[in-house]
Amino acid sequence: MEEQYTIEGVVEDIIYSNEENGYTVCSVQTEDGEIVCVGTLPGVHPGENLSILGTWKVHPTYGEQLQITAYEKSVPKTELGIEKYLASGVIKGIGPTLAKRIVKKFGTDTLQIIEEETERLEEVKGISLKKAQEIGSIFHQQRELRTAMLFLQDYGISPTYALKIYKKYQGQTMDVVRLNPYRLADDIFGIGFKMADQIAASVGIEKESEHRIKSGIKYVLNEAAGSGHTYLPEELLLHRSEQLLQVSAELMENALIDLHLHKQIWRERVDEEKRVYLMPFYYAEQSVSKKILELASLYEAQDSEKIQKRIGQIEKEQQIELAVDQRKAIQAAMESGVLIITGGPGTGKTTTINTMIALLQEEEQEVILAAPTGRAAKRMTEATGVEAQTIHRLLEIAFLQEDSRNQMFQKNEEDPLEADVVIIDETSMVDILLMNSLLKAIAPGTRLILVGDMDQLPSVGPGNVLKDLILSGCVPAVRLTEIFRQAGESAIVTNA
Repeated sequence: MEEQYTIEGVVEDIIYSNEENGYTVCSVQTEDGEIVCVGTLPGVHPGENLSILGTWKVHPTYGEQLQITAYEKSVPKTELGIEKYLASGVIKGIGPTLAKRIVKKFGTDTLQIIEEETERLEEVKGISLKKAQEIGSIFHQQRELRTAMLFLQDYGISPTYALKIYKKYQGQTMDVVRLNPYRLADDIFGIGFKMADQIAASVGIEKESEHRIKSGIKYVLNEAAGSGHTYLPEELLLHRSEQLLQVSAELMENALIDLHLHKQIWRERVDEEKRVYLMPFYYAEQSVSKKILELASLYEAQDSEKIQKRIGQIEKEQQIELAVDQRKAIQAAMESGVLIITGGPGTGKTTTINTMIALLQEEEQEVILAAPTGRAAKRMTEATGVEAQTIHRLLEIAFLQEDSRNQMFQKNEEDPLEADVVIIDETSMVDILLMNSLLKAIAPGTRLILVGDMDQLPSVGPGNVLKDLILSGCVPAVRLTEIFRQAGESAIVTNA
């Protein structure tokens, strides 16, 4: 572990400041000279006194800097310091000239006057009662931030997370942390159950706390989601939760009932298995099932013989010979509202897609191609000659939040995609949440073709959507099996 140093001094200048995340570069005047400090230091202003704990780093361009680990700041005590502090812009409406007049009037009592006797600011030329009240309000907010940041750091919370917490709860910050720090695990990205549990222990929350047990259960379900599972069997969930929480089965059962009643989890029995979901994944599964069935039922089939004849003509024109399964897939694509095409490497998925596109374009159908990753979209574009996009770009991601469960898209039920046919490649990589967002943006009557290898590793996110849809039997699925890429004597792919 790197050695930590403590320095004390007065802020001279703010070199750089990001109001959103609190990242700051500032110069601090100490007894040993001026130093540069970098790190999360929200709301700091020239003139303030700082005590900083940090490690020394050497920047290749800017030289030696103190990287902030923790800090404590206090308002200045001298007239010069107070004037510099007020003139820095810390309070909107006070510039250098007005700051000088205020300090000249009240001296070292200035900040106390602003906080406790705000109306006395009217005694200063240029300050009305309304402006005095505005100054007092802003100063109070600054004090509230300082108090909350110091309080949070006392419990081992880094300045970065402390700022996120304060921005979320504002004046309620200390009450939230004292009464139910497990809210942080739900509300603040990056603070999971284990960090919240450490904070809870610091503030004296008991191990059997209802808040702790409910948060722990949700943590176990979230961990399972990180491994690709949308739910856990209840027996397994209780076993893992007991290992984590070390509390009785009765307390966990009570917590499950309460979580279900408040719609934070969903419990259901499927055959002989009791399943427990986090609500976002349960809602997504239900929504995907409903929309897939809706799209499959609304599409009107076309003339089968005409399609077969045209497929044969395309084979001659492009000098290709389609396998039986490929012809079957193309035929099904023209006759179905939803179709799944699956097959391993070299089984002709690209040729099948290209033939489909040719048929669809002849009918002046608007075709959209997309894939879950940039690399897959690029390969799709190169293979088809038609531009493909990532699903995120197609849906016009509006705000990429830190927590992917909260991603928002411009395209949805109110503003759906303008297309007759949507073809998605590498569908095995699409998790349940992204599939739900995609389906929301597909208007009724639009044809959906999902292409992928059901035997490929599933998505990193929760849900094995492609495989589950195939096994459900609710929509047509064609499996391509004949190998085209390898020479006749090669059995590598077939044996795989």
